Amino acid sequence: MRRADDSRAVERDTDDPFTPAATDEGSRHTIDWEALSHAFLPVAVRHRAIDVSITTDRDVYAPGDPVSIGIEFRNRLPFPVRLRTDSPEPWTWAVDGATAASRLERPIPDRPDTFSFARSERKRFRREWPQRIRIADDEWTPVDSGQYTLEAWINREDAADCGLVATTEIEIRE
Repeated sequence: MRRADDSRAVERDTDDPFTPAATDEGSRHTIDWEALSHAFLPVAVRHRAIDVSITTDRDVYAPGDPVSIGIEFRNRLPFPVRLRTDSPEPWTWAVDGATAASRLERPIPDRPDTFSFARSERKRFRREWPQRIRIADDEWTPVDSGQYTLEAWINREDAADCGLVATTEIEIRE
């Protein structure tokens, strides 16, 4: 009696299209879940899915102390979400309206892009503000004592209307 190994019954012929390939790589179809959810998820739901938060390590700072800023974007849904942005820079932050603590116009390309999140993904970023505002390419001016509003948002013109903005306040005092 012959064994299956001896009879070559399980040997594969690479020229025969009906025999399985030796490896499955390239033969399986994968689903782009991000594109699928983008196609079927209503825009209003996509906007509500992303939670934006901004925090600092303290509420009160002495003049000159660096302010540590934490920015987090969180996808609240158990499937991927992709948002359109107005530029390739997906998000930004500001101090009292000065984007990235600068009064200068930033050279950001004027072309849309996307900000993508995997299912239930959190994206965390850290910035440090040295309590100075940039007023020229090589000139920074220190801020005075008082209240300051720190803000972070997804880079869209309608970010405030869509709930894609977060703010926090700090105080600088002697």
